[in-house]
Amino acid sequence: MGNFKGNFYSSALKMTTQINVIFPERSNDVDPVVEGEPRVLLLLHGLSGNCDEWLRFSKIEYYAKKYNFVIILPEVQRSFYCNTSYGQNYFDYVADELLEICNSWFRIDCGKDNVFIAGESMGGYGAVRIGLSRPDKFAGIASLSGVLDYESFVKMIREESWPDMSASEIDILDDKDTPIELGIKLASDKNRPKLIQLCGKEDFLYEGNQKFRKALDEAGYGHLYKEGPGDHEWPYWDKAIQYAFMYFLDLDMNKTPIY
Repeated sequence: MGNFKGNFYSSALKMTTQINVIFPERSNDVDPVVEGEPRVLLLLHGLSGNCDEWLRFSKIEYYAKKYNFVIILPEVQRSFYCNTSYGQNYFDYVADELLEICNSWFRIDCGKDNVFIAGESMGGYGAVRIGLSRPDKFAGIASLSGVLDYESFVKMIREESWPDMSASEIDILDDKDTPIELGIKLASDKNRPKLIQLCGKEDFLYEGNQKFRKALDEAGYGHLYKEGPGDHEWPYWDKAIQYAFMYFLDLDMNKTPIY
């Protein structure tokens, strides 16, 4: 497996940051599900993670080969993939700058039909908000246990009922255009990205995911919702990301094996 880790200066962040990029090179140990030129996936980390977490806690390198994807793993700290009041524009970095940098370095096809975005938890929020804000750049979006009811999530933080994040962190974020608002707005756009939403039934964000699901169903977005046993944890996400790959590739989820 080709795995590049690099540091570079980002104009949007005004600082040096790092990424991992996985390349699905040919080998004798994995038979790809699809052949041809690889597609591209921006895969986003959660609140307490970094650009290494998908490599540490999932079999993402194997899936890159199996489903024939170049996978780009950026790092955004605890920013919720938002532009911040202190000048580090994480939304602009992932939505606009990152693909240009990777295309320049690696000469990968970053046309809309070839590029997808996904993430878990905070990364699910980032994937949906970025993907729906830039429908001209992404063919598909996957949210894995995403923070999709942003208003209820902020309320929970301000009431100090969830200890992993403080109200002061929320205050520095640009929270305009929530996932629900963007999904409703884009539902009638024929060029909207395809969207899959996955969430475990035991997840503490389950109710918020139901609110997002209902809002998009009523708006007629036509996205796919899939749930199953699972909590807010890596054993569920490692399985869920495989369904995301199947969805992006139009594979039969009932017949394609889970690895």
